[in-house]
Amino acid sequence: MSKINVVVTIKNKNDVSEEKYIAIKNNNKISYQEKDCKTKILLDDFKIIRENKDYLLEMNFIPNKKTKGKYLLKGNNSTIDLDILTDYLIVEDNLIILKYNVITTNQDVIFKLECVK
Repeated sequence: MSKINVVVTIKNKNDVSEEKYIAIKNNNKISYQEKDCKTKILLDDFKIIRENKDYLLEMNFIPNKKTKGKYLLKGNNSTIDLDILTDYLIVEDNLIILKYNVITTNQDVIFKLECVK
């Protein structure tokens, strides 16, 4: 287990956000805490899990494939199924770039995580 500094950039058609975090890398998992949300990236089967007190979001990504995700609203215990199409996924030692479309909401997203010193 090691602490790493990361810069996370998320782009969609309406917004671009870029934040720095201290993440923990443990085997094939990267975890970091945003303001009110914990994010885990599982590198073996490339899954992103985001959770806070209000929701749990799980998304799986396979390049050029449609996969299922789920968005659980904790307050009323309801789940929204998501269809996700992954355009591409690049995983290198210090860089992850993921481009996907949430078909259910017609939202294109580019997610980038870069390890920095």
